[in-house]
Amino acid sequence: MKGAYFKLLIVCLLTPIIASAQVGIGTTVPDAKLTIDASANTFAALELIPQATPTTDLGEGQLAVIGDKLYMYNDARSKWLSVESTAIQFGRNGDTDTQSLQYGGNMVDGGSGPLMPFDGTIVAISAIGGDGDDTNINVRARDATNTNSINETFALSTLRYTDTAADFDFDAGDYITVRARDAATTTDDVTVILWVKWRQ
Repeated sequence: MKGAYFKLLIVCLLTPIIASAQVGIGTTVPDAKLTIDASANTFAALELIPQATPTTDLGEGQLAVIGDKLYMYNDARSKWLSVESTAIQFGRNGDTDTQSLQYGGNMVDGGSGPLMPFDGTIVAISAIGGDGDDTNINVRARDATNTNSINETFALSTLRYTDTAADFDFDAGDYITVRARDAATTTDDVTVILWVKWRQ
């Protein structure tokens, strides 16, 4: 019976050591909590198999490689969104009342803007005005026939606006424009940044 107690004592003492050990796949000397060494193989070190849309709250944060991009499931928006984000900036120096904001340079034509290469979602919007009155800002995504897939207006209240829960879908081939919408108010030096993730 003493032997059984001694073995149990040894197991209890070693369990924390084993539980915090490093794991190696393809190596006997891992240098992180998990090390995968595929240098001796001709196949990839990791493969993530795409899956159907998760149907429970446990889907939040799941990863999938779809095509050539890494996506994470966003439960709040119920869609796969790319891990990467792309910032699209619009601005206009001087007075702005009903003019289009310039995209990435001196592009002020309301019939042109950044052309989206993939389906995507605007996931955040931030805007600031340098001076003047509060105004309304309109964000649109349009296709080649000028049909809107997004037509959202927000108030630049106290010359500031932030929306980190935006969920506005656009399609590949749409172009995005941003415009001030109030003829009765003038805001100076407006900048708007749209944060985009690609969508599956």
